[in-house]
Amino acid sequence: MRDDFCILIPSFNRAGNIPTLKTLERFGYNGDWVIVIDNEEDIEPYYNEYGEDKVYYFDKEEVIDKIDRIDNFDDRNANMYFRNISFEIAEELGYTYFAMFDDDYQSFQWRFDENFDYCYNPLEDLDSYIEGAIKYLEESGVHTVCMAQGGDFIGGSEASFSQKVKTKRKAMNTFICKVDRPIEFKGTINEDVNAYVREGQLGKVLLTVNFASVDQEGTQQKEGGLTGIYLERGTYVKSFYTVIISPSAVSLGLLRGQTASRIHHKINWRYAVPKILPEKYKKD
Repeated sequence: MRDDFCILIPSFNRAGNIPTLKTLERFGYNGDWVIVIDNEEDIEPYYNEYGEDKVYYFDKEEVIDKIDRIDNFDDRNANMYFRNISFEIAEELGYTYFAMFDDDYQSFQWRFDENFDYCYNPLEDLDSYIEGAIKYLEESGVHTVCMAQGGDFIGGSEASFSQKVKTKRKAMNTFICKVDRPIEFKGTINEDVNAYVREGQLGKVLLTVNFASVDQEGTQQKEGGLTGIYLERGTYVKSFYTVIISPSAVSLGLLRGQTASRIHHKINWRYAVPKILPEKYKKD
């Protein structure tokens, strides 16, 4: 694995219980990784478990005034602060490229084979995927590229995202980035959705590519992390952050599941991001 790349893993109250680390090893990752925690966390359990060279400790108070939480609840979501300073952290550690991976990943899958047919095969060489993602970053000029998530393929081979290799203008979880193309994350929660909507409005391109996917533990199923905020606030408040970010393009709707329904954001991409006009409309 190239030495100018590192995976940064934010963690909150989960020392000794970070499934992503074992998953990275199981799926063939051979590069650098660092766990990132803030000053509200007890650093000693992380040092004892992983070693001081594998833990980056930052003072949240130093970045509070730089970040727009979009609320006054005083809930200082560790993920939001981490995401905003992750570009600085990676650069400080000497990397050109980096990924933000959550701490609860279970597996990685190829969703298309070498013939570009839909499949569900273990991604046994994660290094090769990362190399390809970095090449894509450089050749396309996008600001980040992410893996798809399991929910993107509900319906299996019949799902719309399973029909061919393509992208979506969304970005969640597995952000692969370059340090000189920063992204701003706003909002105590739903910060990833807020980012790809707001940054997209400003002309930045944040993409999910469906060639591969990540599987992780279900939301609100594990102690620590953001589980407490999600359980306390519910999905209405979570989704409304994005309505505040872009009321002209985002509304709330009902997301129907197999066993229950929940409130969720709905993005109208026609109004969310700039369009590229055909060359014939160019004025001389």
